[in-house]
Amino acid sequence: MKKTILLSLSLGVLLSSGFLISNAIATSNISQEKSESTISKEQAFTFFTNILEQQKADFLNNTPLAHTNQSRLSSRDEAVLIFLSSTKVDKQQLHSFSYKISNVKVYSENQRNYAEAYVTRTFSFGSGLETGLGDTLVLEIQSSPDDLKGPSHTFSSSKSTSEVNEKVSVDEFLEKYEAEAAK
Repeated sequence: MKKTILLSLSLGVLLSSGFLISNAIATSNISQEKSESTISKEQAFTFFTNILEQQKADFLNNTPLAHTNQSRLSSRDEAVLIFLSSTKVDKQQLHSFSYKISNVKVYSENQRNYAEAYVTRTFSFGSGLETGLGDTLVLEIQSSPDDLKGPSHTFSSSKSTSEVNEKVSVDEFLEKYEAEAAK
């Protein structure tokens, strides 16, 4: 009986120490995947500012998809769909576009640099209608710190929480919006 209890206790200690070691290894691997970035928060803030200034110019010129490489907008972005439905269907004139950048984070994952921020974009239309949209933007930045001193830096990809996941074209969206607005 004593041997069984002692064996059970020994086995329990061995298993729990093995569990602790495997957890330590897993934690170590996770921390290695996400590490410090070579991009500073100030540089990331500048990247987001440049992108949003391009969006502002494009929205105010009624051409939200004119400079998609610089603005990082797509036809699936909710900001584009809000703008197009308000201007084309509701016949509202855009008077101003503003934005706010907050919670800027930078990190490196799998040897790639990322910048992430929470961005709110606000559209003010002629009739007094004001519409806001807040979402998280993530940019993958393929540049070394030396490359960032000049005006050229590469954004290889971006993602936004405000993109519509459905594969609906802008024209289809506007048709559906117009049908709903007519009801």
